[in-house]
Amino acid sequence: MQVTKETPPTFIFHAKDDKTVPVANSEQFFKALQDKNVPVELQVFEEGGHGFGMRKKGIPTDNWTELLEIWLHSNKIIE
Repeated sequence: MQVTKETPPTFIFHAKDDKTVPVANSEQFFKALQDKNVPVELQVFEEGGHGFGMRKKGIPTDNWTELLEIWLHSNKIIE
């Protein structure tokens, strides 16, 4: 309900096994951004739990920062 055309470009990442926040929340946010034509990317990982952050754990969420960097470049947010 808070998404507008002025919402900044958004990169969303979420783990399906997050027991704190349902992945549906990120999916709904993603859809709302798309509906307003806001540049958005959603990365959903099978595992990672809640708050996987920066520490490498040997699971696919370890590379979320690289995915973010690629997205930032492709949207010309960074050079």
